[in-house]
Amino acid sequence: MSSLPQCNSVQITVQLFAAVREVVGLDAIVLETHVGATVGDLRKAMMVAVPATRTLSGALLWAVNNSYAGDSQVIAAIDSVACFPPVSGG
Repeated sequence: MSSLPQCNSVQITVQLFAAVREVVGLDAIVLETHVGATVGDLRKAMMVAVPATRTLSGALLWAVNNSYAGDSQVIAAIDSVACFPPVSGG
């Protein structure tokens, strides 16, 4: 009995907003990472894919499924992921 090959990578689409959208020049970016990746892994992958985001990276906020997410939040391929700078109200 043969087994199916395992896929250890996943592509995550990250929606971009405000300044990060302007830096990247796109509304969204697809990042390839490993199964079980975290927001921190996506942050690093984005800095590699688009080096211009390095200047913003520490200040960027992330959301997974419409809730703020820290760097330790695990991401699944079906999750909705967004990246944006801090928001100020008035």
